[in-house]
Amino acid sequence: MAMVASRGAALACRRLSRRLLSHSSSASVLPPLLGHFHQPMVVPPVGLATAPPEMEKLTVPVFHPLTASSSPRLSLDFVPDLSHFSLYDSHHGLLLLRHYNCEYFNPRLFLVCDPADAADGGLRFEAVCVAVDVDRPRAWVATYRDGECRWRALPRSRGVAIEFDTHWLEYLAVRAAGSLYWHICYNPCALALDTDTLEFSFLRVPALMFDGTSNTHKCRIGEMPEDGRLCVGSVERQELLLCVRGSGDGSDNGWVVERRVRIREVLDGVPWIPKNSFLRHFNLWLRDIDAGRTGKVFIGTLGYGIFSYDLNTGKLENLATEDGMQYGHPILPYFSAPVDAGSD
Repeated sequence: MAMVASRGAALACRRLSRRLLSHSSSASVLPPLLGHFHQPMVVPPVGLATAPPEMEKLTVPVFHPLTASSSPRLSLDFVPDLSHFSLYDSHHGLLLLRHYNCEYFNPRLFLVCDPADAADGGLRFEAVCVAVDVDRPRAWVATYRDGECRWRALPRSRGVAIEFDTHWLEYLAVRAAGSLYWHICYNPCALALDTDTLEFSFLRVPALMFDGTSNTHKCRIGEMPEDGRLCVGSVERQELLLCVRGSGDGSDNGWVVERRVRIREVLDGVPWIPKNSFLRHFNLWLRDIDAGRTGKVFIGTLGYGIFSYDLNTGKLENLATEDGMQYGHPILPYFSAPVDAGSD
């Protein structure tokens, strides 16, 4: 099961009594990016991706404006029991939050809010819930209007069979180039849902980014920052690779290398990151391509911090908070609501 948020027209914060998931589209021209939301987390011990339970602390989502002068200072202080929720998705000016007690899917434990206007207004959106029905993915489409949520179930996918352990299917979706993608750990494919046709498919990543070993989590799907083309990125042999769809000589599963950036030198500038190439390879990976299309990618490590790398300037930034924590996952771009937010 995965969940993402979408906006038709909304100025509200309200608990939802039914499932809330998104139907979205991608465009080459985006509304203004105001900044990013993230939820701070404790820096784990070296060798671990997350801190053990005894080290964890309750935190609340925070907003970092794109620019100090022109972006608004947004806060979620109006959300009741905010420390009991974690970030789930951001889309069309709305945030989707999930309650920490939601070990299994419970639609009553999800909340949607509009950080730009905390007024209690009319929430309207269309959504799609993705579930695995036996061995086939199925989309459930919802329309939320005037406090009511109406659902219709689409047929189970005929062309896509789930033949892997669903434990490895990531619950957070990536929105890119008109589709939603769910990465699958230790798998050369991602599950894709076309948000226009609501048809499922598998997207195979370049062979050079999948070697069949435990380091296959390095590959991430996203959009090229300059034009929104579908891309897939990875950190391989201390190089940052970005591939786009293409054919002809050099094509790899329908991908061609678009950008190749040596990041060894900038990583060497961080004294606490191992210099040994073997240790660096197994302790560092591409965590995400910024969906805000800022030209940045996010690099994760096992206990050495979270970093952003700017493809345009070559600058590496340690994403640490003032109180010694690190940016949590996901780091969500927050765009202003589209001008036509009142339309479906």
